[in-house]
Amino acid sequence: MMNVWKGDALDRRYRLAVTIAAAMLLGDQLLVQPYLVRLTTDAPLINTSGRQRMLSQQLTKSFLILDRRTDTTHESALNETRNVLKLWGDAQNALSDDEALERSGDDVKAAMKTLRPHFEAVYDAARDLIATLESEPVDVDRRRADLTVILDHEPEYLRLMDALVGLYESEARGRIETVRFVGWVLAGLTLAILVAIGRFVLRPAVDVIRRQIVDLQVARDELEDRVLERTRELEDAGKRHQVLLERFAHVGRTNAIGEMASSLAHELNQPLGAIANYAEGCLIALDAPQPDLEEVRDALQRLRNSTMRAGRIIEQVRDFVAKRPRPHETVDAGRVIADALEILGTEIGRQGVAVRVDLAPDLPRVWGDPVQLQQVLVNLIQNSLQAFLRSHTSNPTLVVATRRCGRDQVELAVSDNGPGIGPDQLERVFDAYFSTRADGMGMGLAICRTIAAVHQGRLTVESEPGQRTTFRFQAPVDHSEHERTDGLHRG
Repeated sequence: MMNVWKGDALDRRYRLAVTIAAAMLLGDQLLVQPYLVRLTTDAPLINTSGRQRMLSQQLTKSFLILDRRTDTTHESALNETRNVLKLWGDAQNALSDDEALERSGDDVKAAMKTLRPHFEAVYDAARDLIATLESEPVDVDRRRADLTVILDHEPEYLRLMDALVGLYESEARGRIETVRFVGWVLAGLTLAILVAIGRFVLRPAVDVIRRQIVDLQVARDELEDRVLERTRELEDAGKRHQVLLERFAHVGRTNAIGEMASSLAHELNQPLGAIANYAEGCLIALDAPQPDLEEVRDALQRLRNSTMRAGRIIEQVRDFVAKRPRPHETVDAGRVIADALEILGTEIGRQGVAVRVDLAPDLPRVWGDPVQLQQVLVNLIQNSLQAFLRSHTSNPTLVVATRRCGRDQVELAVSDNGPGIGPDQLERVFDAYFSTRADGMGMGLAICRTIAAVHQGRLTVESEPGQRTTFRFQAPVDHSEHERTDGLHRG
């Protein structure tokens, strides 16, 4: 608020300074320029008055020469006298011009008025004398009378011309002094205005600008601190998000295993029962007097295979439920699909679902966390199985396919011919806590989409209710891997 008030005050002072400067420029035009114009005309008037005095003397001299003329000099002297008289008359008319007198002072006007009779007397006598000298024979008395008039008025005319020249010079000096005085006054006012502008406009403006720069620097420092703090908060939030993602993924995998618990128990019971049967058969065979060793070896081989199958199932479940996923690595998409189908194999068989795997040939490996990629596929396949179960779909069919998407992505698609997803639910299926099942948590697909984002991929869905639903998961290609996948992807 204070800065706004100071800004308004500076604006008013600036406007006042500009107004005064404009007034000074106007004063210069009104006070100084007219005197300068007058000075430009003073010099010609002074020169003309001095020239007029010289021409007057030259005119008198010419008449004296003509008075003592000879035949050889008479005509040339007469022509020169005519020219001098014309120049003298023109100069006197220039001095007596109304415009010239208007620019002159009262003393000059009075001097010109006093000078006028002497000029007219000499001028008339000179014209008459020239006319007399041109006539033949020359009237000597008339010539003498005209020359006497000229000689009588010339001294007074010259004295008055000297006084007139002095008056012109005096007026010119007065105007010069006036211009000098006005110039000093304007210079003093200019300096005073410049000092006032510096004191009351520029210095406060500099202080305001300096304070604003300091305020901006403080604001910049505060902003940088806030940005750093916000960056740290975002980094912490990212870490918390990663922790939550891991927790949600773990919960999702645990929930999936919980839902598959009965199937897993059945799956493990089968190899364990087989192990028990093979072991008991071996014991019976060995109790015989002559045991069939080949039969015992075959039974032990089957027992070992059943044991390894049970161990593999337990290993897959343990990796799948592990709380912290493994670091990203090169992953074979076909192997991920095979492991997911093996985890859900009992449930698939129990529901009688037909499974078709369509693996693209020469598909590159992907880069990611194999457990999280497997979790996505398990969730998507399990959703299809649950949809079959709820809708009692006849001839349930599940298609798992892979294909190359451009240069940087590999797509894993899970498609089923279940009931589908309605248009009003299609865009919400990835929202957290939204589920089409009454007993669903609504986190499975949300976790899957988050895993896709972490892998710089994406998860999309398209559905035709009553026809087909397809989830498409795109994962990044491992560009450092130059080898092709194994036989799982070669049909």
